[in-house]
This record gives sequence, C-alpha cells and structure tokens, in this order.
Amino acid sequence: FRNFDVEESHQCSLDWLMLGPAAPPRQEAFRLCGSAIPPAFISARDHVWIFFHSDASSSGQAQGFRLSYIRGKLGQASCQSDEFRCDNGKCLPGPWQCNTVDECGDGSDEGNCSAPASEPPGSLCPGGTFPCSGARSTRCLPAERRCDGTQDCGDGSDEAGCPDLACGRRLGNFYGSFASPDLFGAARGPSDLHCTWLVDTQDPRRVLLQLELRLGYDDYVQVYEGLGERGDRLLQTLSYRSNHRPVSLEAAQGRLTVAYHARARSAGHGFNATYQVKGYCLPWEQPCGSSSEGDMSDVGEQGCFSEPQRCDGWWHCASGRDEQGCPACPPDQYPCEGGSGLCYTSADRCNNQKSCPDGADEKNCFSCQPGTFHCGTNLCIFETWRCDGQEDCQDGSDEHGCLAAVPRKVITAALIGSLVCGLLLVIALGCAFKLYSLRSQEYRAFETQMTRLEAEFVRREAPPSYGQLIAQGLIPPVEDFPVYSASQVSAREHATPQAPGSRLDLRECLRWGA
Repeated sequence: FRNFDVEESHQCSLDWLMLGPAAPPRQEAFRLCGSAIPPAFISARDHVWIFFHSDASSSGQAQGFRLSYIRGKLGQASCQSDEFRCDNGKCLPGPWQCNTVDECGDGSDEGNCSAPASEPPGSLCPGGTFPCSGARSTRCLPAERRCDGTQDCGDGSDEAGCPDLACGRRLGNFYGSFASPDLFGAARGPSDLHCTWLVDTQDPRRVLLQLELRLGYDDYVQVYEGLGERGDRLLQTLSYRSNHRPVSLEAAQGRLTVAYHARARSAGHGFNATYQVKGYCLPWEQPCGSSSEGDMSDVGEQGCFSEPQRCDGWWHCASGRDEQGCPACPPDQYPCEGGSGLCYTSADRCNNQKSCPDGADEKNCFSCQPGTFHCGTNLCIFETWRCDGQEDCQDGSDEHGCLAAVPRKVITAALIGSLVCGLLLVIALGCAFKLYSLRSQEYRAFETQMTRLEAEFVRREAPPSYGQLIAQGLIPPVEDFPVYSASQVSAREHATPQAPGSRLDLRECLRWGA
C-alpha cells in the first residue's frame, strides 16, 4: 500500500477493505480500516480479490487508498536488471527494496538497508489538505478539521501549533499571530460577535499585518493605525469581497488595532492574521532578499516565506526567490501549483495568458508584462481593457481615474440597434419602390388601351343640352317646344318611323331630338 485512509470504526463496521485469499498464517480474508499503512499482502494462490465497502452513515472525510501489485513466482533463479531477487527466489521491482514493507515475505528485501525507515513524505496529500504526521500514517484531513478542537490524527498533530482563538487580546511581541474565534468552528449562534485586538510591537518601525479572510456576507474587519478605534485613523475596512486572497496592511509606529464584527448565524469563518515588524522575518521564515535580515536597502525585497511555501507554485516574493531552483523544473523556470509537474518561464509570468492549468502563473503578480495593466488585486489584464467602461479587475481599478467611460455593453447594444434600424430602413425603401413600380405599370397599361383621339375625347367636356342653351339665353326659344314629361317618353317609344325619302319637319326633329 502507498496510501491508506479508510474511516476507522469499531471492528471496521462502517468503511472497510477486504482482501483474500491470504497466505499462511492468515488463511481467511480480513478487513482493514484506519489510517495506518497495512503490511504487504501476499496471496496464497495465483489471484487475489479486493472488496471495498463504504457505509452511507460514514462521514466521507477519509481519502481512500492507493496500492500497487506484482505477480511473481517463488524459486526464480534470476530476475530482470531493474528487479530485486528475494532469498526465496521471488522477484520484486527495484524501488520496493528498503521501503520498510516486507514484500518478499521473508524480510530479505528489508535487510541490510543503510537508510533507516522514514515517514512518508508530506507531498502524498493533495493541495488544500492537512497530513497527519504520525509514523506510517498517510491520512490527509480537510483543512477545515485543522485546529477545530478535536484530535482527528492519532498523534494529535492536527491540533498542534494552532493560533490564538481568543476574542480580542493585547499583543506585545514584535511578531505573532491570532485568529477569530470562529475560524475553525461551525456556524455561529444567535448573537453577534465583536472582538478587538491591540497590537503594540514596542518598536518605532512600521508593523506589517497579513490577513487571510473567510468572512460572511455581512461580516467585516476594520484595521486602525495606532491603539483604539478612531475613525480618523481607519486604514481599511475589509469585507467578504477580499476573501480567498492574502491582504497586507502597514501601520506606523509599530501599533495597530484590528476590530472584527460578525453577524449572528453568519456562514463565514472569520480570519487568520500574522503581524511582524517590517524588515524582520519570523524565526521559521526566510527573507526574500539576498541580504541579511533587517537590511532596509531593498524595500521591494523585504518579504519573507516559510519552508512549506517554498516551491508551492505561489509567489510570496516579488522576485520569485521562493519559487526558484525547484527540483521539479529546469533552471530559470517556475512550477505550477498543485504538484502537476508543469513549469513556465519568466516571460509567461503575468501576461494575462494562462500557461498553468490552474492559472498559477497569473496569480499574485507584483508586476506585469509590457502591454498589460496591473490591478490592485495583483492581477494583470490587457492594456486595451483600461478605461473601456467595463470593470475587468476584481476591485475595478482598471476604471478608476478615467475621464469618460462608456460601457462596452452600451456600445455593443448601440451597434446592434443601428444595424437593425438600417435593415428596417432598407426594407421600407424596397417596399416603397415596389409599390411605386406597380402603380406606374397600372397607369401605363390604362393609357396604352386608348388611342390619342380617344384619350382627348374622354378628357373633352360634354356640350350643353338644347334646354340648357335656351335657359342660358344663348339661343331663342322655339315655339311649341315640348316640355319633358314621362308620357311623351312613352309616346315616343311607340311612334312609327318615317318612310324612306320623306321629309321631317324641323319642329318634329327638335321635338324628337330633344
């Protein structure tokens, strides 16, 4: 087994791993649980079966197991060049020799080992977890179970070196650490929480305060310069917007005040803080600058880093000294976070183009590559995004100090609207021209059906009737001019026409023509 962490219970009744069939003297299959690495399992036959069970009532906090296996026969006369031959003639992979585990079955692979048995390296645990430091233990705990008041590791290493969780205190050393009472606890009760810490380093130089925040929505931390909560000396008010990133503040004269305000039943977990006189590193830290501690000549290299922060993929120094010369990367390259084994060059650092899968090369940027803008949250964006009306930095610093800013969303909406309006205008003009063309065709069709003489005749006004001429006095009246009546119309319809060649009296013509 390389890793083994199965939730421990009475007689392994909840989660357990069963192996079989076993070699003598363990003839029957057996259950395994806990976090101690089990001994090597040697099957009595040419096969082995593995059965893993996890109960629904288990906490689900265990990390599981990882193992490797090999199929070999006893009594082998020789082995491959990369294998180790046991005294019983069994062949094992070379790395299995002197690994504190008896894979041969007769102990010959662990005999004559020059190096003593060593504990598994801490790198076996994934990022964001806490490894128990007990011998032969590879148990990895979630970070939330660190310093929670309950010993989850067998040796209690998860509760060792915990910060001060008192609600307010006066601190007088030139360095130290403290945390809010709810840092590792569950959700708060029905009352609000107000705590105040007074830091007095007894040193006239500036004091550096570093905080890691896990605040709730309505929680906040206020940092004041000097001792006491005075509004005119307020340095900064921190809220949940600053979570998940380190926050650094400085105060003059080596004095500052930290006030924590948390609402009832808040889902946040407060903060963790360390302080120190600027220019000095803590006893367990190394200076970022190459000069000795306390040298103030290089202000940009006054940072510090601890051994766990060495080669972890996060730049704690502006020069990247804590990430230089890492064994997993070639010279002049820096590792990505998470132990992925990937590396990047200094030219790929802070250029707003991710070279690491987790974007470690774009985090905590002290400076940016040419053509990019440095955000107040130590991130880099393209210079063209500066003052474009849209906040690309988390703190909105790319839009500060701009003379005029029109949001990109407004510009995009205006362009789309103008295109739509232009399209509608083209459609409207097309419809108008089409209607005009159809109307013109109708007029031309009507005009081509008549000759010019017919068109003039149609436009000519009809002449007045004989009665209208008489009424207007244009012609003298005719004697015995009949008066229009319906009976005359009927008599005219029954009149007999004249014979051919007969003469018709003018009066008769006028009477009938009228």
